[in-house]
Amino acid sequence: MLSSNIVGQGALPDRRTLPWIPGGRVAFWGGWGGSMAIMDLDRRMTISYVMNNMGPDILGSPRAAAYVTAAYNALGINALS
Repeated sequence: MLSSNIVGQGALPDRRTLPWIPGGRVAFWGGWGGSMAIMDLDRRMTISYVMNNMGPDILGSPRAAAYVTAAYNALGINALS
């Protein structure tokens, strides 16, 4: 089952792939090393994360997840619910 998310890397077959990104009209890009860019159309916001130390990750990273989660939490949005 495909999610309703719009994604730059292709359709997410399952929200468990990136559970820290909330549902809705969301486009994202993840780069090698852990960088991440998220455009959330429903919430009218864009979040980007660029690391200063490459990691082994391809689609986001634990650091990107923590940063994005903190940004959404600051706005009272819990992506995991």
